[in-house]
Formats: sequence, structure tokens, C-alpha cells
Amino acid sequence: MSFDPGEHSVKNASKELDGMTLEELEGVLEMELDGKHRSSLIAEIGRHIDAIKTAAEDDVPEPAEAVAEEPQKQVISSLQYHRLHRHMRKPWRMRPDGMFELG
Repeated sequence: MSFDPGEHSVKNASKELDGMTLEELEGVLEMELDGKHRSSLIAEIGRHIDAIKTAAEDDVPEPAEAVAEEPQKQVISSLQYHRLHRHMRKPWRMRPDGMFELG
């Protein structure tokens, strides 16, 4: 790796962290820990690593079980049901609570 954080001030080294990969950041972190061990730069490197890991977690799709929710059925009251024309009542069925459910 060509970037050595020990050759830069914390401010300049922090600017260089943008655009680095996770592996590059981990290498820079090791060099800083072995070198000057500046806590502010170590914290900044940690923030960059966390941002990359968080972005990677956000890209992971949810399991199929969590995504496949049962769609809510349309429900109407008895009064609304009786206001429907006779031919429009056929797909509706009565629920135990007296409401009507489509399907």
C-alpha cells in the first residue's frame, strides 16, 4: 500500500480515507496502530470502516419469509354490503364478526 498515515497530519490523512476499500482501511489502521497510534485518526478510520460495513449490510435483501406478507383483505360493514348491487355482492363473504370480506 502506498498510503502511510505516519507521513501525514491527522487532517490530511483523514481526507485520504475517502474512497478506500475495506481492506485498504484495515491496512491503514494497522499501520497507524503500529506507528504513531493517534486516537483521533484511529477513530476516523473506524468510522470509515463502520460506514462501509453498514452500507454492505443495507444491501443484503431480507429473507423471503419476512418479505412475503399476506395481503390484507378488503373488509366492509354490513351496511356497506347491503348497499351493493346484487351482482356485486357475489365475491363477498360474511365474517364471524358480522363484517364482509372480499374473496
